[in-house]
Amino acid sequence: MQKKSKYVLVIIILLSAFLVFYLTYAVFMQPVTQNQTQVVLGTYNLPQAEVTSGMSVDQAIQNRRSVRNFSATALTLQDASQLLWAAQGITDSERNYRTTPSAGHVFPMEVYLVAGDNGVQGLGAGIYRYNPYNNTLEKIVEGDQTYNLSQAAHGQTWVDEAPISLVITGNYQKMKDKYPDENLSTRFVDIEAGHIGENIYLEAVSRGLGTVAIGSFYDDQMINLLKLPSNETPIYIYPVGYQAS
Repeated sequence: MQKKSKYVLVIIILLSAFLVFYLTYAVFMQPVTQNQTQVVLGTYNLPQAEVTSGMSVDQAIQNRRSVRNFSATALTLQDASQLLWAAQGITDSERNYRTTPSAGHVFPMEVYLVAGDNGVQGLGAGIYRYNPYNNTLEKIVEGDQTYNLSQAAHGQTWVDEAPISLVITGNYQKMKDKYPDENLSTRFVDIEAGHIGENIYLEAVSRGLGTVAIGSFYDDQMINLLKLPSNETPIYIYPVGYQAS
């Protein structure tokens, strides 16, 4: 091979390596921009939660299983309301008590609804933050983001297949302000996330739905996708839907 040809080949190899590195960085190593501001694109009222059900708590516990195969059937707005209420709904408006216990009455958690196209009847695709104080959804991202969420969750396909997902985030600093011991405050937030997750499981079962707890994801991609402010850390993803037969 002539000397000039060797130089050309080396240049092509170097350019190819650079291109691979650039694409890998662009897709998987995007910088975390956690000084973001969530802009509310619209506010949507949810129906009031129904506190009576045909299934007992005992039955829901007995039937609880992790589901990873979902049909394309859309949830109703009542389904979405019930799930969100079970996660963080207000049960005592005078003292702002919620459906899940919180150490020191701090309530450092936020819940987001990621709805796909035809995810919830009467609700457009997008990412919504749940406001438990007035039982509303606040849209912060437009469009179907279920595929992007599944990619952030290490490519777990059931996240993309489910009509909706609930994402739980925690404000560790808010709990630390109450309990300065970092190990203790961190434990309290993580425990509270577990309380919320079990409520989501049981509410889903009681409505004939299925879900699975997912804690494996790229933090930076989750932060960018949900436009999380610096005081929120993603903890859980719960894809929810009707189980595929």
